Amino acid sequence: FWEHHPEDPAIINQYKIWVKKYPQNFIVPFAAGKMLTDWENPEATSFLLQAIALKPDHAETWSLLAMNATIQGNNKANEYLQKAALYAPKNPKYIFDYAYSLKDTDPEKYDSLSIDIARKFPDNEVGVKALYWLAAKSKIAPEKIAYYKQIFKRKANNKSSWYVGAMEEYFDLLLKTDPGQAYELGTSIILDNNLFLDLWHERLVVADAFLKSRMLLMQGKPNEALAILNKLQLRNVLLGRYIDADEYLVTFKVEALDSAKLFKAAYDTLAVHYSKAPTENLQPLIYKYGKKLKMDSMAIDKSIISKRTESAVAATDFSLRNYTDSSKSTLKDYRGKVVLVTYWFPGCGPCRAEFPHFEAVLKKFNQKEIAYLALNVEPFQDKAVLPLIKANGYSFTALRDDRKRIKGNLDDKDTEPTNFLIDQKGRIIFSRFRIEAENEKTLELMIKETLAAKD
Repeated sequence: FWEHHPEDPAIINQYKIWVKKYPQNFIVPFAAGKMLTDWENPEATSFLLQAIALKPDHAETWSLLAMNATIQGNNKANEYLQKAALYAPKNPKYIFDYAYSLKDTDPEKYDSLSIDIARKFPDNEVGVKALYWLAAKSKIAPEKIAYYKQIFKRKANNKSSWYVGAMEEYFDLLLKTDPGQAYELGTSIILDNNLFLDLWHERLVVADAFLKSRMLLMQGKPNEALAILNKLQLRNVLLGRYIDADEYLVTFKVEALDSAKLFKAAYDTLAVHYSKAPTENLQPLIYKYGKKLKMDSMAIDKSIISKRTESAVAATDFSLRNYTDSSKSTLKDYRGKVVLVTYWFPGCGPCRAEFPHFEAVLKKFNQKEIAYLALNVEPFQDKAVLPLIKANGYSFTALRDDRKRIKGNLDDKDTEPTNFLIDQKGRIIFSRFRIEAENEKTLELMIKETLAAKD
């Protein structure tokens, strides 16, 4: 029995039998609801509602109800979280979850509650988590740094993933504005904590290279600076580590190439990066250096398109069921349109967080020229798909992915969300990108320039 998969109705039916047999036993519906919540199965809600009727002050049940409401697009999630926090006022997790639910609807209250959590729970990692998300939400660099500095002081939590993640982001932010401060931060962490030494040594190597390169540029030695910058690696593929300084490194190289009067190399460096990840910061630089090479705007655009189509390959087709009317949709059905494909499932928090950014960008385009397909990879969450779409007003076409199909070059590799942008001829132009508030413009440029390509 315990080896049954959550898609197997036998396990749910057995719990229903027990609930009926022991109608006053809180543990039975709670255990069923908790287990199904862990599996992100929408059937959890009915059991949890039965449990909370028996024990209305049980904070964990309210929290579990909120998790399921979020997955299903139910607007009661905030109400449930508030009750969890009310019935467990000394539990920072429930207070944080309630605060976080207000991030978009009541940002002032969210900020206030988050600061209060950090103040009341200085030795709990949830206090660090609250500060982390305040930093992540802020678009003002000094404000971000203020939060990161507070996290740095909470060394009792230095093994927490929230602490380590915050310090990595703090380092990366400093690296792009003041590499000397980044180097000082990394050194302090190594000396104070003696933890994750490989991670911080990797970062110190990059900060040191930036400092040395800057010094060489100031001394009028651009070729020596380039020799250092060209050797830098920002990714440790083996360990899955990444330093968020790609664009800064590109612009640093371009600055050195410009100083060496190597304008063609500067343009090519920009074009290679921009063709894969267009940004509003790199776009004016592309045109600046293109014009130095006597290229007009049309020639510049053509060169970028050429770089993209050189590596473009025909996307592996599929035939998947549409949730709305059970018809089958194939990728070929959308030839002539630019297609955004995202792999997701209702229980995926990062997926749900990405959807509003997709919507914000796509509404800027003629919908007759765009297709937006969302492939749900978890069939046992089928019941949550349409309610989630309706509750949030999402515009995507929801398709039910088939685990047995051959995905070819459209493989999500069991990592959600995974995104692809496909051109009018069915070729993959951009792959495995993520869109957040800070880089919505990147998706806008991807779509705009793919629509404009006529080859």
